[in-house]
Order: sequence, then structure tokens, then C-alpha cells
Amino acid sequence: MKRTGFIVLIVAMLCCLPAQAQLGGLINKGKNALNKAKEVKEKVDEGIKKVNGDVDFYFMDAYKGFYRSKNNKIVLEDRHIEGKLSGKNIVYTIEKNGDVKYDDGSKVGSVHDGGVINCHNSSTQLTLAANGDVMMDGETIGQIDYAGNVSFLGKTIGKAPGIDRQIAAYIFFGILNDKQGITTAIEKAKEEKLRAEQQRKQAEEARLKAAEEAKARQAAAAAQQANSNKTSSQQASTKQASSNNTAKPKKVQEWTIEKGGSRCGYVDANGVVYNWAHNKIGQLPKGSGDIKDGSGSTIGRINMGDIYKGSTLVATVSSGGSISVPGSNATVAEVHAGGRIDMSKDSKTLGYCDVRPYEWAVAIIFCDIFRF
Repeated sequence: MKRTGFIVLIVAMLCCLPAQAQLGGLINKGKNALNKAKEVKEKVDEGIKKVNGDVDFYFMDAYKGFYRSKNNKIVLEDRHIEGKLSGKNIVYTIEKNGDVKYDDGSKVGSVHDGGVINCHNSSTQLTLAANGDVMMDGETIGQIDYAGNVSFLGKTIGKAPGIDRQIAAYIFFGILNDKQGITTAIEKAKEEKLRAEQQRKQAEEARLKAAEEAKARQAAAAAQQANSNKTSSQQASTKQASSNNTAKPKKVQEWTIEKGGSRCGYVDANGVVYNWAHNKIGQLPKGSGDIKDGSGSTIGRINMGDIYKGSTLVATVSSGGSISVPGSNATVAEVHAGGRIDMSKDSKTLGYCDVRPYEWAVAIIFCDIFRF
């Protein structure tokens, strides 16, 4: 009986194997069918988009909806949360006469020839210039380029490639933004610009004060040196003077280094760099050569206007003081009168160092070789 039971068990296990194999085959066929159906649906959806002329638009890298050129409809990703249209996408329709209507039938704006755009039933709120500039109350607030990139106050806020630029202006500045929000942002930007200008003036005043203090110190040192030489000459005999009056080295000219509105160090005519306590922290080459730290180790190099940090090229300065970075010939910063180095994009002042050659000032302030 025991042997018979064992044989029955073996036969049962062998019978199960084909059934399991068939089940696995069915599962794989099901997965393949689902994947094929998904591909078909994607192709159908893509075909529908092409037929309807649907073009997606994005706000701050987030998908916000699409414009259907077939019937001039702006379809938002957002949906109604109440009322008869609850659960449906919010839709704006641009009529042939330029009126913009909400999906409840009410007129909420219009677009006209000449780039005139009215939003929220206001008078002329926006104007789109031929070059893509978006203007409000006579002031340029944004720009839409031919590639559909949308910017507001100099910062990219969205993309609408393939959408008429006047319609894109209505979407981004009339639907996704309102006049109150735009006005608030403009006022904030002006306040930030004013603060930056005040900080620049304060830094300039501090620089002038530091320059005056340095000049006064140099004058005092020169007077003290003159008095000391005179006293020594009067007290010594002619023989002693001839044997002991060794020429003292001429005081090397120094220039102050300023960053963040305060003096943080000095550099002299020999290229020696000091911190605020006048301790040597580095050495710049006269002409092309190595840049060294306070212990004499090489930390960079200057070669015909090219400035390296370690072995990496970080900046190039022209004979006129224009600064560029690797990968672009565009000027990113400039050395102005008084050794002031400003960024070209926003005129932000990085610091001051009225020294020549320009490579020294750029290495110290722009490249921050000595980490002030």
C-alpha cells in the first residue's frame, strides 16, 4: 500500500506540470496584449492630437494643458470643482471676432490685431510687440520667442512651442497670471533692484573711504620715514653715514581688496597678496606664470589673459577688462573704473581691486583664487 501511494503522488505531480506551463503562457500572452493595446492607444491619441492641432503648454516645468488650433480652444489641466461642469476641464474659446469666452459662455477677454490683448474684461491690459516683447502699461514685462519660450521679468516661466505668440501671451499673462499678480511681482522686482543699487552705493562709499584711509596711512608712513632719515643723517658722522647709510628699500605700493562691502585684504606691486591682518597668503606672477599660496604651493596659473584655478581654465580677461568664461565668448563681467568688477547680466558688484594688470584683479575678485 505504501508503494502504491507513492506512485500515485508522482503521477499527480507530473500531471500538474503542463497545466502550470499553460498558465504561464496565458499570463505572458495577456501582458503582450496589454502592451500592444497601450501602444495602439498612444498612437491613436497622437493621431487625434495631430488632427485637432493640439499643442501642449507648460508653466514652471509643469504641464498645464493644451491649445486646440482646430477650434481655437484653450483646454486647461485644471477642472471645475462644482456646478454643472464639475469634473470637466476648464476651457476658453477664442471666437472669430477675437472675443475670448469662458466655458459657461461668458466673455472674459479678447485678442485683437496689432497685438492688443484684453484680460478679465479689462481695457487694453497687454500688448505683444512684433519682436515678442509682452508690454503692460507701456512697460516691457516679458518676452515670448519664436521657439515658444515664455519669460517674465527676465526669468523663464513656461513653454508653449507651436502656439501663436499672441494666444500664448493670453494664456500665460491672462489666465495663468492676473494683472494684480503681475503688478505685485513688478513692484517686488523694483524694490529688489533699488536695494541692490543702495548696496552698490554703500560699497562704493566704503571703497572710497578705505582708499582715503590707505592714502593717509601711506602719507603718514612716508613722513615718518623722511623724519627718521633726517634724524639719522644729523646724528651720524660723514664716515659713519657713508658706511652705514644703506639705502632702505622703497615702500612697495599696495591696493586694497574689497568684497561684500568691506576691506578683506591687500595686493602690492610685486603681486604679493595679504589678508586683512596683512599676513601674506599668496603670490601672483608678473606676466604669465604660476599663482602660489602663502606656503609657496602652486594653486593656479595666468597665461596671456587666461586664468586657471589648479589646472582648470576658469576665466579669460581682455586688455580692456571684459571677462568671459570657458565655452562662451560672451562677456559675463567687466572691470570698471576704480577696479570695480560687475556682472554683466544684472550689474551686481562682486568687489573692488584697482590693481594692474587686470588678470590680478580678476583672479582675486572674480575667480576668488585666494578665497576671500
